[in-house]
Order: sequence, then structure tokens, then C-alpha cells
Amino acid sequence: MVDQYSNDNAGHRVPPHPQLADPIVESGQTLTNGTADSDDTVVVVAGGTYAITALTTGGFYFGVATVETASNIIWVCPLRSTTVIKIPKGITSLHFATDTINGEAYLRKLTE
Repeated sequence: MVDQYSNDNAGHRVPPHPQLADPIVESGQTLTNGTADSDDTVVVVAGGTYAITALTTGGFYFGVATVETASNIIWVCPLRSTTVIKIPKGITSLHFATDTINGEAYLRKLTE
């Protein structure tokens, strides 16, 4: 029997589809951003894998430095979608913003 795994472009193991992610119980955080395009941060585990689901009124974009500078944007999560990201080792702050007013998303840490 052969096990098959999906990997992202950097070789990190990811679920076969973002909606099949296996979150850790009680690891969820709600991300809100009241002002469009303004940088905010959330604490994450260095090297951890996370699923992000954009819920209402806009998509989100993420980075490991301020996302007010376009060159720092690493990940994007469109409205009503789930995106899986791998936090780089040594990084414990995830920067995020939304493209509209009052965006909301859920961030969940996944099992390794």
C-alpha cells in the first residue's frame, strides 16, 4: 500500500483540499479588520500550518511583515474560501489585512 500526500510549492505537507484540513480543537481565532487595507497582526506558532477561511465582505491577504507594502504579501484568501498556509520557522506574528471594511475570517491551527 502506498500513502499519497499533497505538498505546497515549498515541500510542506498540506491537506489534499483546504476544506479537508484537520484543525486542532480550540485553536481557532477570529480575525477582524475594521478598516480596508490596514495592517493588523495575530500571534501564531512558528513553523505551524494554519487554515484560513474568509467569511464575510471581502478577501484577506497575509504576510510575515506589514502587508501595507505589497511586496510583503505572501498569501491571499478570497472571500468564502479556505487557504492553507505554513508559517516560516522563527515567525510568531502573522500580519493581515482585508480589501474591504469589516472583513472577518477564521484562523485555525492544523495538526502536523
